[in-house]
Amino acid sequence: MRVFVAGSLRDVADADSCRQFVAALGRAVVQEGHILLNGCRNVVDKEIAEAAHQWLVENDRDPKRYLISYWQRDVARAHNCGTLRASALPDWKMSHSELRVPEQIENADVMIFVGGAEGTYLARNWAHWARRTIVGVPRFGGAGEQIYVQELRHLRVIDPAKSERYEQLNEVGSEPEHYAKAVIELSVQLLVPKNVFPVMSFKKKWRDVYRTFDEVCKGHGFLADRIDETVSLDRINPRIEAGIAKSAFVVADLSEASPNVFFEVGYAKGCGKPVILTAEKGTELPFDLADVPVLFWKNQEELRGGLNRLVESLKKTLNVRLGT
Repeated sequence: MRVFVAGSLRDVADADSCRQFVAALGRAVVQEGHILLNGCRNVVDKEIAEAAHQWLVENDRDPKRYLISYWQRDVARAHNCGTLRASALPDWKMSHSELRVPEQIENADVMIFVGGAEGTYLARNWAHWARRTIVGVPRFGGAGEQIYVQELRHLRVIDPAKSERYEQLNEVGSEPEHYAKAVIELSVQLLVPKNVFPVMSFKKKWRDVYRTFDEVCKGHGFLADRIDETVSLDRINPRIEAGIAKSAFVVADLSEASPNVFFEVGYAKGCGKPVILTAEKGTELPFDLADVPVLFWKNQEELRGGLNRLVESLKKTLNVRLGT
């Protein structure tokens, strides 16, 4: 997982405590094997980079691999830790001709916001535009607290279960090291969810296919709940779209394809979700899917074995992304 921490000591409630937390956060990122991205321009950038650099050196890990900073040429460098790269952009305000966000945001999986004011909100807006996972830290006030409130409100609408975990960041009393680890753990949970969205015909003859999907996904730590089996009074189309959007990946059986099945597969692709396709042997697929990898199965044992291999491979890809 590539983590960019943005913010400043402006408008924070307790500058000393915030500094301690930022240092602990830098250590927590690299201790878990993640990559820390950095803006190299203010005190927060300096504190987090130096703490991460020190831990990496003390534990015989290469700072140049796990700590990457991007430097805006007309701003004094805040530190010289890890790998330092000059930004290709003339400024970080998107006032140039190329519609591109700064590299540390473009390359991040998760953005964490601590304290700060106008510049922190600007970075958050970049993150929204780039569709990055956003975590606001409420404990120290400033922009970080307001970003936390806004993201919590959003999660309560789209994913109540995650909102409950997110709200744990507002608990008081934990030491900086424990609080920093909680922030990183939450970031991982937000980045790669445990839900899998199954796509298939709801007819009874395909019930065994869903059971196999469910069994294999559970064996790898994922939950595959069919949309027709969840209790809700909400309209089904928004629930389908939300279910796909918040899933780790989609597994779709094309044995009895329909416009709905193809729509859901296409929507998942549009959302950038990994999609595993299966079909009973002998199924004739449309021309558009003729060159797409499909797991063809003769019976449930064959489907189970092939799906196990595909999910295991996909899980390794997700773990590489997370740095685990």
